[in-house]
Amino acid sequence: MKTKIIFTSALLLIAVSLCFTSCKKQDRKPKNANAATDNAAADNAFAGIWKQISIVADSSSTIKSMATTLSGCATGTITPWDLTTWPKTVVLNFGTVNCLGSDYVNRRGIVTAVFSGPYADSNTVITVTTTNYYHNDYKIEGTQIITNKGHISSGHLLYNVVVNDAHITNTSGGVSTWSTNQNRVWYAGESTALNIFDDVYMISGNASGISVDGEAYNIVTNTDLRVNVGCHWIVSGQFTLTLASYPTYPIVFDYGTGACDGNATATLDGTTYNISMY
Repeated sequence: MKTKIIFTSALLLIAVSLCFTSCKKQDRKPKNANAATDNAAADNAFAGIWKQISIVADSSSTIKSMATTLSGCATGTITPWDLTTWPKTVVLNFGTVNCLGSDYVNRRGIVTAVFSGPYADSNTVITVTTTNYYHNDYKIEGTQIITNKGHISSGHLLYNVVVNDAHITNTSGGVSTWSTNQNRVWYAGESTALNIFDDVYMISGNASGISVDGEAYNIVTNTDLRVNVGCHWIVSGQFTLTLASYPTYPIVFDYGTGACDGNATATLDGTTYNISMY
């Protein structure tokens, strides 16, 4: 399976900060970006875990060797090591000190994935857990369940990704919780196994959590987020972030109509702010 780039955007923090600090009225409005910060950290970490797992998943039928793919950062085992027996357990051990991967993420700890069947088979379920696992010094605790839903009516492969009540401990010891239910459609590039740069993913779903300062929030995708592997940024799509304490002030993020330009907008209380993600 070609390496996947999944919807994450730590740069949305810039957008949220712009919105919060630009509010001029004195009524009750959001005052910080902790919820957006914590959501981005969690989303990025769990997407990165799936990326590492998918590196050793082979869309043809089995699981491939990880010897040439994990940038020297992990040792791994596959049990049982054959072409016919399922389920299989894949263990990636990144060691006890940070190791910088090819995606510029420091990792340490252990990721375990149990495959009920081959990655590309309909109804295959991959259950991913962590043990003392750190992503850029954030401790990541939780279970990610990835289900192959088969090819949808458009002919594209669909994966459902669920994380429930994950706990993320930041570098200052603050703990946030996070849950998500996303559908990820492999929209283009499935047939060109040797070229990852033509891959396109369409992502929809929702996320929720409680930030380190106790602020509950919810995120809903309005229109599918398009991720082109050959582009550094989400190129189109829209989602809304709402803080529980400020339900009348949702923030709508829009990535445009498809240009790979690093530009987006954030709309709060009727005012739209331009965002550059460079």
